[in-house]
Amino acid sequence: MKPLKRMLKILGIILGVFVLVIGGYVAYVFIDYSRLGDIELDIDNGTTQTINQSDVGSKEFVISSYNIGFGAYNRPYSFFMDEGYYKDEYQSEHDSTHVVGTHSQALSKDDAFTNTTGAFATIAGLQDNLGATLKPDFSLYQEVDLNSDRSYHLNQVEMGREVHSEYDMTYAVNYHSAYLAYPFNEPIGKSTSSIVTFSNYNIDKAERKEFTIAKGFSKVFDLDRCFSISEIAISGSTKKLYIFNVHMSAYDASGLIRAAQLAQLKEEIALRMDYDGEQNYVIVGGDFNHDLVVDNPRYAPLGNINWWDNYEIDGTKASWYNYFHLDESKVGTDVVNVHSGQEEPYQLDFGTEDHLNVFTGTNLPTCRDAALPLQDENENGMIDNFLISIDGFLVSDNINVNEIKTVGSGPNGSQIEDLEPTDPRYGLGFVYSDHNPVYMKFILN
Repeated sequence: MKPLKRMLKILGIILGVFVLVIGGYVAYVFIDYSRLGDIELDIDNGTTQTINQSDVGSKEFVISSYNIGFGAYNRPYSFFMDEGYYKDEYQSEHDSTHVVGTHSQALSKDDAFTNTTGAFATIAGLQDNLGATLKPDFSLYQEVDLNSDRSYHLNQVEMGREVHSEYDMTYAVNYHSAYLAYPFNEPIGKSTSSIVTFSNYNIDKAERKEFTIAKGFSKVFDLDRCFSISEIAISGSTKKLYIFNVHMSAYDASGLIRAAQLAQLKEEIALRMDYDGEQNYVIVGGDFNHDLVVDNPRYAPLGNINWWDNYEIDGTKASWYNYFHLDESKVGTDVVNVHSGQEEPYQLDFGTEDHLNVFTGTNLPTCRDAALPLQDENENGMIDNFLISIDGFLVSDNINVNEIKTVGSGPNGSQIEDLEPTDPRYGLGFVYSDHNPVYMKFILN
């Protein structure tokens, strides 16, 4: 009996130590957790240029947006939190119903460096359809790390600053986590990440606004979501231009976080649009984590989009999938909720009364499913990954949009292409990130 008692005692000690370690770690994560709140942002000046009243109605401006995915998401990369479900007709070919991503960190420090420099160089070398160089007046970036284990402690903000040295710059931290030991085979580690705005014109004021996020333990994975607002004066006018940079939540199956964030965003847009009693100019750019095409009358019929539904994974089954409700003709009808499967009254997200128009690139998708590498595994000439456009711009109706394009690779954009033209991935982009950049030409009215 004594050996048995001794063994049970040892097991009890081991179990107690294990519980103590796990409990201590969980306590550390929650004690270290904090939110930054609404704060005024520092502006790093790099230009003396101003927008003049004479530019209104005449000058064409260019704005770009690019989620660089902390330098990790090149074509071979998949992310551990993403899960994709094959369409029924392709399940037998893959001998599976679904696939789950693998990684939480960039594949290597060299990869993180190459992808980051390549992403910034893509915007620096931006060209339009005629081959003319486009130097964006405003460049927005998301998922830009400052000092994170997942990106091997590269200061990607400073790397972007070197490329945009003649711009005003402001950034807002939207992810600052304790050391996350999950997934156990490749822990995320400690992270600090941001959204960054570069302006070729003086930014007079910049603010960070906090988004509502998930509660409970899941909040440590949902970033410290926020958006930034940059105020740009127009010399000789009382009007101002406001540039919002956003990165909205994904993985919100309940829809509650989505609704709260939309309400916050709309409130701030309306405030800036009527700020000081003026009809100011507002552009909201970034990664909305919402499909900007499927319910947007601007892009109907969807059959005219050559990449639409031309893939093997049904992304609408993913936990992160949702779309902006933009079709005013559906108000007063019931639609099926993409997550619950239940019918519910159609709620318009942005409409005429909001004085906003929604734009994205449809020549190419702006985002790919990261549950697997960008691939055509069964070599049938079709991309496996779900493709979608979730990056773009909300634009106040006193701004004319002349052009909006997704930037691909090779013949379709300034991302460097190394694949053969026979490969279905050729020209599609996603060279440095699971997002493609998008640019827009516009005129202030």
